[in-house]
Amino acid sequence: MKSFKESDLIFEFSDAAWSDVLEFDKTTDYQNAKNALPGTKGVDFTGILGNEALVFIEAKNFRGHRIKSKPRVENGEDPIWLEAAQKMRDSVSVVVGSARNSTHLKAVWQNYLEYLGYEHKFIHFVLWLEQDLPPNNAVAKRKWEKNEIDNRRHLKRCLRWLTNKVDIASIQNNPFPDSLTITYL
Repeated sequence: MKSFKESDLIFEFSDAAWSDVLEFDKTTDYQNAKNALPGTKGVDFTGILGNEALVFIEAKNFRGHRIKSKPRVENGEDPIWLEAAQKMRDSVSVVVGSARNSTHLKAVWQNYLEYLGYEHKFIHFVLWLEQDLPPNNAVAKRKWEKNEIDNRRHLKRCLRWLTNKVDIASIQNNPFPDSLTITYL
């Protein structure tokens, strides 16, 4: 079991299902790319699930920050879906460059590149978004649900150049319940 802490959450990846799991934005190769080209962003985790899919995960925990995070999840000036899509774009670039030039994890990056380069392999992007549930009234609940739908639609549109397997997940709707456990710190 590989375990990582991110955004006051603990992500535990089952060794039986996941391989080549990395805390992507902590790797030396990502840091080198970020230093070479300021503004480069990276996802939090990457890994191969069941030899079937290369998975990129970006984690955000807005629990307890409803007011502060509201513009981000309600498509304000700095929407969460746009940041997530940009991180995915930059992460793919880092994987490609690292597969060619890494002196640290070259075999892992080259394994990832097989998923990026062949259409019979799957690429899956997950924005792991924890947020406070809406107040218990019908109007607020409908608005919250609409924001969820809009964010997913925008994110899918931004990433369709690469994959159609795009999810916004949380502890309540984990797309990998048998192999990935998430808990609050």
